[in-house]
Amino acid sequence: MHRFVNFVLILVALLAIFPIYTRYKVAAAPVPPGVHLGGLDLSDLKDAAEIRRHLESIYAEPISLHYEEARLVLRPEDIDFHVDVEQMVTEAMQYLEGSAFLDIAVRHALGIPQQRRDVPVRFMLDAGKLRAQLEAIAAENDHGPQGARVLPPTSRWAEGAAASAGLPAGYVGSYTRDWTWTAGRPGYTLDVEASIPLVIAALTRETDRDVSLALIETPAPPLSLDDLARELDSATSNFPGFAAIYVHDLVTDEEATIDADVSFSGMSTLKIGLAAAIMRKLDNGLRSSDGGAELVGQWLDYALGESNNYAANQLLSFLGDGDVAAGTREFTEFMRSLGFVNTYMQSGYDAQVQLPQIPTPGNQRTDWETNPDSNLQSTPAEMGRILSAIYQCTLGEGVLVERYPDEITPDECSAILFYMSHDEFQELIWAGLPHPADAWIVHKHGFAFESHSDVALVWGPSGPYVLSIFLFRKGWMDWGTSNSTMKSISRIVWNFFEQRQDQMQLDAPEPVVLTPPAGYAPIKDEYISVASTGFQ
Repeated sequence: MHRFVNFVLILVALLAIFPIYTRYKVAAAPVPPGVHLGGLDLSDLKDAAEIRRHLESIYAEPISLHYEEARLVLRPEDIDFHVDVEQMVTEAMQYLEGSAFLDIAVRHALGIPQQRRDVPVRFMLDAGKLRAQLEAIAAENDHGPQGARVLPPTSRWAEGAAASAGLPAGYVGSYTRDWTWTAGRPGYTLDVEASIPLVIAALTRETDRDVSLALIETPAPPLSLDDLARELDSATSNFPGFAAIYVHDLVTDEEATIDADVSFSGMSTLKIGLAAAIMRKLDNGLRSSDGGAELVGQWLDYALGESNNYAANQLLSFLGDGDVAAGTREFTEFMRSLGFVNTYMQSGYDAQVQLPQIPTPGNQRTDWETNPDSNLQSTPAEMGRILSAIYQCTLGEGVLVERYPDEITPDECSAILFYMSHDEFQELIWAGLPHPADAWIVHKHGFAFESHSDVALVWGPSGPYVLSIFLFRKGWMDWGTSNSTMKSISRIVWNFFEQRQDQMQLDAPEPVVLTPPAGYAPIKDEYISVASTGFQ
């Protein structure tokens, strides 16, 4: 009897509640409370058409695609994207049945917050069109890595210049100039497959409809001497003549060349190779006990330090056992033995007779005409390489030691650099260094009517390098053009090695200190070079 009474009571309660339950189900349709369509609470909207308009207004908005710094726009209609509202509403209405709706109704009746239930955005699109859109973006924006480049000098205002210099009112500054290397840029390729789900995710978001496309990065190439060669070629493209350049990184043994195998007048730069030939000729090197060798040392000092042509001719005479002409042949054969086929002498310096030109690969070229001296010729590359060989010889390595192991010693090569350190002409390559007064440099310059040259061994930011520059201008090579051009080239090269040191985290070795050879007799009281600190 008791069970029956309970049953009757429950039945009566259910019959009383059912109309309320039924009415609430109708009121809750089509999207019950707590059910979100694509993250949106649309339970207050009771008209399916209204729900459609609301969703379509949101998901019809364009999305932003980001490729690096570029912002691109994709409109949903471009790929036939549209929201399947009917499917989303159908899924929402499933929560009007069974235990899920009972939970919703009870929570509503008791004033308890609804449990969140999400219906994802259902959509349709043309996958082929989406892929085509991304492939078009890739075709327009993909790019390979770019090497470093140098920016030409720029004008900058020097703040406070007027005030500090007492300049008139209205003066706003002064110009400072330099050559600046910029780091290379990585390359990027659009990963179409990885980007497709990212785009779809953005299309189906109510907010934050931006997407960073998936990119495959190719790192920028490390700074190389090929970059340097390219930029030097560009920087000298407006030179009113012909500029040829050779650079040798003595740390990595890399070279950069700009028409460096074209023959030029040899000028005084040939004295570098002459000094090496002299060291081979000396039986016992520059010994203090050898009076003849001491005299040769003084000639070397005059020829390399003072660029004295008389001293150079005395060296040629010594090389030829008293005959200058024989000395020029000995010099030429010596350079040939090292593989330098474009370098020769047919006379001493300041000769009054021009002899017929000796054909070489460098002077037989037809792409450039430098009107080289038929008596004295070389190329920027060969003069640079002989200076490199002399430096390498000081370390007991390189072509001089390999070719003449018993005749040319590291001490003799060091002596050549010591004498070269007495070239005190602080223009051309020297002037292009950032702090000329404190620079470690040995060099030999040379002048002719139509050609100027400078060949230098510089201790740069990452270690030693050789820079050889030859300039030609038909008729007359004026000093202003020559000096400013070489200074700019020198600064570009220095800044290149500075940039590479920063990029590669290189530790530059300590500069060497050049010491005088045994028996050295100074021809000047003092020299300014910091390479030979013993006689500053």
